[in-house]
Amino acid sequence: MAVTEGPRHRIVIEGLAGVVRQGYAHAATLGRWRVEGDAFTADVARVVDAFRLTQSPLTLELTYPTGPPTRRGLVDVRVAAGRLSARLIKLR
Repeated sequence: MAVTEGPRHRIVIEGLAGVVRQGYAHAATLGRWRVEGDAFTADVARVVDAFRLTQSPLTLELTYPTGPPTRRGLVDVRVAAGRLSARLIKLR
């Protein structure tokens, strides 16, 4: 069997709302978001606790009309001009 290198494909997922938590505490409410590979970007609808948003570990929580929420860890978080960018990691 031969393995050939081809173009890499990335799955892109987009949604309308999410929450960033530091522990159980609500740090920020997010608007439109996008995941491409392990890169996460979102509009920040409201910063609930600016201090908690600078702490770690941070957890991204995405809810859906049906089924359980998705939770992933966030690292390398930056907030500028109403946009949040971060890298997604698995929760421990």
